[in-house]
Amino acid sequence: MSDESSEKVQGAPSEVKAKPMSKSKSRWLGRTLWASERVAEARATSFSVGDPGFTWFEMARQIGEDIVKIGESGKASLAVLLLDTASAELLVRAHLERAGLPTAGTQLGQTEWDHACTVAAVESACSKLGPAQVAILINACGSDRDATLARLSDSERDAFATALHDFVMRLLEPLEIEANRLGRALFARWSRVLIVAIVLAGGLGFLGKWVHAKVMGPNIALHCPVTVSSQFAGQGTDHTLLVDGDPDTLGFHTQDGGQQWVVIDLGRVRKINRVVVYNRSDGFEERAVPIKIEVSNDNQNYKQIAERKENFDKWTVKHLHAEGRYVRLKNTPPNYFHLGEVEIFQ
Repeated sequence: MSDESSEKVQGAPSEVKAKPMSKSKSRWLGRTLWASERVAEARATSFSVGDPGFTWFEMARQIGEDIVKIGESGKASLAVLLLDTASAELLVRAHLERAGLPTAGTQLGQTEWDHACTVAAVESACSKLGPAQVAILINACGSDRDATLARLSDSERDAFATALHDFVMRLLEPLEIEANRLGRALFARWSRVLIVAIVLAGGLGFLGKWVHAKVMGPNIALHCPVTVSSQFAGQGTDHTLLVDGDPDTLGFHTQDGGQQWVVIDLGRVRKINRVVVYNRSDGFEERAVPIKIEVSNDNQNYKQIAERKENFDKWTVKHLHAEGRYVRLKNTPPNYFHLGEVEIFQ
């Protein structure tokens, strides 16, 4: 055997091992996240249009909606009794056809009822009725429907109305579960996808903040002392919010007047290369301009390093190459001055 052939033979096993691993991962993702097997099974087994008994089920469900519209569900009015009786007959037919026992004729005869009692759901529902109520139900589903119900006394009608409504609900519930199987599977699929998307979005957001912090360096203004020129009563009184890391809070609010300012004490002389200023987030942004950024080492002699005259939501000043212990933001017009957050980076 040649060296070339030997190399091919030796390389074959590694290629064979790699493919199943990829398929396994793909199957795991489809099964766990996309719920492919569950959805496929639900799609194959759901009770839907074209299945035996589905037409009867749909008609019974529509009657149920009509009863709700009347607003007398469970009451003994003749209208509701007639509707619930019709619904019961349709649901019995649906269960019979689901069990492979098609019904013939326009009315349920004794043969159909005998067959119905062999279907688990119908048998269980009938067991909750008394013998007299079963007889009433069978007669009411026959040709003597109206007369059977009309002959009932008030007490018999009340008892039969309650029992009949329970009978209908017991027949409807298993069919509803089967009909909604695919919908529940799809809901489970998209819930999983949404949860994963939220987790990924949160993870990416955290990663973005982490990368931003690594690239930008720490915010040296975070939790530093803050002093303002004046204080407006009742708003922006907690000045620590100006340097708490949350731009949506109101950091301070001065009185109305000229030369309003706010000073951040960095604790010692620091290099200052970038300043990010967040305007008030809930309105009145125009009050912040024109705004000047100044630095000082002694809180007495200040040097201007930036100025903005146009309205802003977020103002970022880069490449300042300044230094100082105190950073003052000053607003010169005779109006109120307020900001949301100030970040300072070396």
